[in-house]
Order: sequence, then structure tokens, then C-alpha cells
Amino acid sequence: MTEQATIAGYRLAVPPPWRRISLDSTAEATIQAIVDDVAAKHTPASVSPDEIGPRKRELVRELMSQVTQASDNGGVDLYLPLDQIHGYSVQASFVVNRVIPDANMSADEVPGVMASLLRDPTTAPVTVADTVWVRRERSVPAEGQEPPVDSVRVDYFTAVPGQARSWIMVSFSSAGAPIVGPEGELNMLVELFDAIMSTWRWHYDAVPPA
Repeated sequence: MTEQATIAGYRLAVPPPWRRISLDSTAEATIQAIVDDVAAKHTPASVSPDEIGPRKRELVRELMSQVTQASDNGGVDLYLPLDQIHGYSVQASFVVNRVIPDANMSADEVPGVMASLLRDPTTAPVTVADTVWVRRERSVPAEGQEPPVDSVRVDYFTAVPGQARSWIMVSFSSAGAPIVGPEGELNMLVELFDAIMSTWRWHYDAVPPA
């Protein structure tokens, strides 16, 4: 019998200024390095080290709060834009989550689960590199914001090929008014996220020679 390669992870082509933060023991060191890099690039020469130090520590605390929240919800990786996009400062992020909807699920049940998800009118099937995902886009009402502007959430769901009990959910969210193109195109942040997801590729373990 020929041994088949198993999926060990994934790859995404993520353009700057998006940065990946693995939600493991390396997260704090990664955030500290990111904050140091951002501060070095954008701090005016007139700002003294005594002023920038507290600001950096506050930013590290804010980012670590996001890391903790994403990790507690089953997150594997957190992606954040650490600079402006098209000249706009944005509040956006996306998280790669690994979830187990049913510990007893078999491969034969996956199509039925996908079909059930697709009954939601906010969903649509999307094929990326031979894998079918369920894409869902919805508005989330703003809370305590004046004027009220809904945030946007886009989710991609799929079962890991060959691992019916393990599913991936990639969740993007952005707060505030959408960034539209010069001719009134759709939300450019959502379009960017969809473009990033189109580069998703599974990473396989090497199969030892027979």
C-alpha cells in the first residue's frame, strides 16, 4: 500500500503591511519585534525614547489582548495590518482557526455538512486549489459608535482534506466605514481578503520512501 502525504499546515501569500502572528509561545516575541520595527519606521526624530517607550508598551499590551482573545477562540494564526492600506488607517484582522465540529465525523458526512452550511443565504461555495470552501459575508451591527457604522465579517469554512474531523475557519473582520475604490467599487478590504484567500495552499508532510 502506498503511504499518502498528510496535511501538516498551510501557506498564504500575504502582502505588506499584513503580518502573521502565530498564536503560540512565540507570539509575544513576534509582537515585540513588530512594534520595534513599526516604531523605528514611523517615530519622528523629535520624539524622545522616554516618550516612545510607554507608547510601545501600550501597543504590545493591545496586540497581546487580541492574541489572547483569538487563541481562546481556537485560533492558530492572527494576521494584522501594521501600516496604512491605500493611505487609510484601518481596523481589520483575520484569524485562522482550527475547529473540531464533531469528533466522530467521517469523510462521507462532510458533503452533507457543507450543504447544510450553504443553506444560509449569506453563503456561497468558493473553490481554491481544488478545495471547496463555504464563504459567508455579513454585517455586524456597531455597538456604542456614533454615527453607527456596521462592521463587516467574512468567514471561510472547509474540512481539512483527508481529516474529516478537523475543519479550518478563516475569519476576517473590519470595523468602521468601508474603503471603496475611486469609482465606487465594493469594499476594497473585503476584496483584498478574498484575494489573499485565493492563494491558500495546503502544506503536506513528506512521504518517506518505500
